[in-house]
Amino acid sequence: MVKRSFTLIEAIFVIVILSFLLIGGFQIISKLYVRNFIAQKTAEFEFTSQQILDELSRRLYYRVPLSTIGYDGKGDFKYIGDIDDPDKYKILEWIGYENDAMKELNLSGFIDLYASNKKNKLIKCLDFNYSFIEVIVNNKFNFNKDLNQSSAIVFAGSFDRGEEGALTDYNNSFGWHNNEHKLVYTFEKNSTLNNDTFLKLHIDSGDIYEKFYLVDSAYAVARGEDINTSADCIKNLNIPLNEINDTLFLFYNYRPWLKETFCADSYGEPEGNVSVLGFNIKAFRVKKVNSHLEIKITLNKKRGDINITVSKQKVAF
Repeated sequence: MVKRSFTLIEAIFVIVILSFLLIGGFQIISKLYVRNFIAQKTAEFEFTSQQILDELSRRLYYRVPLSTIGYDGKGDFKYIGDIDDPDKYKILEWIGYENDAMKELNLSGFIDLYASNKKNKLIKCLDFNYSFIEVIVNNKFNFNKDLNQSSAIVFAGSFDRGEEGALTDYNNSFGWHNNEHKLVYTFEKNSTLNNDTFLKLHIDSGDIYEKFYLVDSAYAVARGEDINTSADCIKNLNIPLNEINDTLFLFYNYRPWLKETFCADSYGEPEGNVSVLGFNIKAFRVKKVNSHLEIKITLNKKRGDINITVSKQKVAF
C-alpha cells in the first residue's frame, strides 16, 4: 500500500483557503463586537441620561423659581429667564426649600397675617414645629446647627415665584456670589404656641405675604470643565483626570445669603458638599420656557472610529 502525502501546491492552496476563512471570521467577529459595544453603550447612556434628568427635575421642583440663575464660574450671573448667551452661563444654580418637613405635615408654609406684627418684625408661622424641622434639616445635611443658622425665609409673592421685588434689583435679592440678600430673611425664634411658632425676621424693608418658603440650601449643577477641579471637594472624589471635564456634578449644602458659594467655585467662600450625577457628559444646558425649565444633556463616548452620542431633554415644572 502506497502512502501519499500533500504536494507543496496542495499545501499552499490549503493555507490560502484557511487564511481567507480566518480573515472573514475575524471581520465577522469584529463587526459583532462593534455592534455589541454600540448597543451596550447606547442603552447605558439612555438609562443614565434618564436617571440624571429625573433627579434634576425632582430637585428643581422644590426650588424658589425666581432664585434660579445661570452662572459663568467667574462671579457673573443672570436670572435664568434673562439669559441670551447660554454658552457663557453654563452653571445652573437655585435656592431650594424644605420639602421633607412639608411631607410630614409639620410645615404648612403659611403665616397668620392677622396675628403677625410687621412693625415688630414678628410673623406667626402656622404648623411650624420648630424643633422637629430643625432635626429634619440637620439630618438632611448631616450637621448640628440651630434652624436659624441653616435656614431662612423667602416670601412666595403673588405668583408663588419668590417675591416679585427681585425683578427690580435681581443682583441684590438672593445673595448670589457676594451680593446682598434683600429678599432672603434670616430669623430667630421668638416663641412657640402649640404647633405654631413666632419668628422674628431680620428685615429692614419689604412686603410680607401669607405664603413663604423655608429655604435651607442652594444647589448648583455643572460640568467639570466649568468649575475649579483643583478644589479639595473634587479631588476627594478621585476621578481620573481624563474624565473629570466631562463629569456632571451636583453641589449642595451652601447658603448664598450667608456669603457662601459651592465648594468648587473660585470666587467667594466655598462651602458644602458635592456628588457625581454622571460621566461622559459633553453638554449640559437649561433654558426657561414660560414658567418651566427645559433641561438638556448630551452623553458621548469615542473608541477608535466608534462615536456614540445620546441626547435627551426633560421639562422641570
